[in-house]
Amino acid sequence: MANKIPAVSIIIAMYNAQRYVDDCLQSLLHQTFDDYEILLVDDCSTDQSVELAKSLADKFDGRLQLLKTKRNSGTPGLPRNLALKSARGKYITFFDSDDLLTKTALEEIYNLAEQFDAEVVHAEKYFEMPDGTNEIFPRTFQNPPFVNEPTLETEDLGDRVERFTQKKFLWWACNKFFRRDFLIKNNIKFPNMTSFEDLIFLFCCLIRSKNYLRVPNIFYIYRTRNDSLSHGGRHPLEVATNLTEAVKVMDSFMGSMQFFIQNPKFRYMALDYFIQSRINIISHGLYTRTQPYEVDDILRRRIFNSNPKENIPLLAYLFSNANVRRLQLEMQQREIERLKKLLAQSQSK
Repeated sequence: MANKIPAVSIIIAMYNAQRYVDDCLQSLLHQTFDDYEILLVDDCSTDQSVELAKSLADKFDGRLQLLKTKRNSGTPGLPRNLALKSARGKYITFFDSDDLLTKTALEEIYNLAEQFDAEVVHAEKYFEMPDGTNEIFPRTFQNPPFVNEPTLETEDLGDRVERFTQKKFLWWACNKFFRRDFLIKNNIKFPNMTSFEDLIFLFCCLIRSKNYLRVPNIFYIYRTRNDSLSHGGRHPLEVATNLTEAVKVMDSFMGSMQFFIQNPKFRYMALDYFIQSRINIISHGLYTRTQPYEVDDILRRRIFNSNPKENIPLLAYLFSNANVRRLQLEMQQREIERLKKLLAQSQSK
């Protein structure tokens, strides 16, 4: 089995998952489809995760390969890139070490990929399992409409970008299939950053692929946990500082394509959506755990310390965003003062 070229390479990034890795691997062991290899990449775990995985290795008849990063990367992207170098399957799928697959998951998605000659198979929904339970609920964080049958995306890149900005795609690498030769040909891999790596990876796949297949199948079971894959929640300022690098990566990718050179409106449409949506997502943590303007100041310093010409879209957004926030806070403060005066007058009477 070990020398046979597998149909699917399952790449699993693992960090301190001793409570979950047995369930994870058991869900793969009991698949109705067994033409796969597993590349399990340990990101320098400090618990018994590796030992537990090794104890199950024999059950996979040589299909389980254990890899290890040189040091904890703090992100699943780097372990996944390491495994991509060793993967042999026709298709690649990513999997987190605390999650599960439905019993027929690999069989369903592999057959659809083959039937439609898909470079990417995009599941729009997933199951959510609260930690400590066996209950699952269908979930998604993309906007409708959803497909009712396997559907190939239009090849109109402008349409794809517009729907990207309307949140019509589920930007998560784990419940997808990718053809390995497609990733290699287009040099698509996870960017070296601790935030936004899935979104950028999927955006590159969406723009580069010809046969991008959306399916209604729900096969991935995401276990909700209080801590993240690598080392728990990151400080909002760490996430914020990643934003400048993420914008550069996205802009560089689009700048290398003739479509975006000839249609700059779509280039800036994608960047504007990315900037605004990411800031909106992290803004609650940013503006409750830091001083109100600290985030904007840090991001501006990051921009000017690197190369402002390369970050004009982000700089323009931050300038506008900072002024809007200052105006909102000033208005709120005036309203608070007005209400205080009314309260004082009422109490005096």
